[in-house]
Amino acid sequence: MVKVKKQLVSEHVIDERSYGYGNPVNTITIHQTGNTHAGADAQAHANIQTNMNSRQASWHYTVDDEEAIQSFPDNVQCWHATDGGGPGNTTSLAIELCINKDGDYEKTVQNGAELARELLDKHHLTVNDLRQHHDWHTKNCPAQIRAGKHGIG
Repeated sequence: MVKVKKQLVSEHVIDERSYGYGNPVNTITIHQTGNTHAGADAQAHANIQTNMNSRQASWHYTVDDEEAIQSFPDNVQCWHATDGGGPGNTTSLAIELCINKDGDYEKTVQNGAELARELLDKHHLTVNDLRQHHDWHTKNCPAQIRAGKHGIG
């Protein structure tokens, strides 16, 4: 089981980087950070959110090869699916998988799968309720998973 640490953002960040509370959690959306820089792990991405992400984006969990960090409560409608007020942003939990070059990609994906399973169980969902970012928008995300990197698709 992947260790999940809570580093929840302030109410001010929730007000500025989400649609607020009311997410019924009908699906879980898998993303990858797109950030291959050394050190771009879960803690680095959680810190970006804690310090008010300069991008108009937010997500619930970030996962690397060692841990998962929760930044937003599950019932917050984060800005992750590129669909505005659509169902991706308003009814789905977002999991970002780190792809930093100094991390273990396979272990990160394994940890992400474990977290997704835990969240599916917690919210009484099934594997049929998993989504990719690409399901909500034409963005090629999660790019490495979609490309089958290391045989993981």
